[in-house]
Amino acid sequence: MDEQDLARRASSGDRRAFGALYDLHVEAVYRYAFYRVRTDAEAEDVTSEVFQRALVAMPRYEPRRPFLAFLYTIARNIVTDRLRRQRPEASFEDAIAHPSDAAGPEERAAAMDDARHLRAAIARLTPLQQEVVILRFLEDRSIKEIAEITAKPESTIRGLQMRALVALRELLGEVSS
Repeated sequence: MDEQDLARRASSGDRRAFGALYDLHVEAVYRYAFYRVRTDAEAEDVTSEVFQRALVAMPRYEPRRPFLAFLYTIARNIVTDRLRRQRPEASFEDAIAHPSDAAGPEERAAAMDDARHLRAAIARLTPLQQEVVILRFLEDRSIKEIAEITAKPESTIRGLQMRALVALRELLGEVSS
């Protein structure tokens, strides 16, 4: 069954169709949320809230629009609201759960350190640049898909991507210096 048909059925109240859409997209929504809020617990909360809001909004969903774009729009709004309300530092619980001096093989520690530096650098980009980087390089979305998701022209997305990559190079260069 194709996604558009599932979305049409879900917008008519078919809970099984909505469940199938959930199964198709829950991992992508979680990854997006994780790279925006940067903690497992918050990403899970955001993902849950995205699907709760999507279920409530299904009667108003336009089936001609990609369903994942609909979910990303909801996720973007939730993340924006949460970031607005939050303090910029990690919680004590998060610091305990993700110690920076964790023991383990050297390669794993280096990879974790690289990932931490990359997430910190991405966090310093503008929210729209963050979104483009996450969708393009972590979600492997095309420029066209990102343009549809963000409702921005493809040329704008290409420019945002270029500026974000330049900024990341500079930010990551600061870390290695």
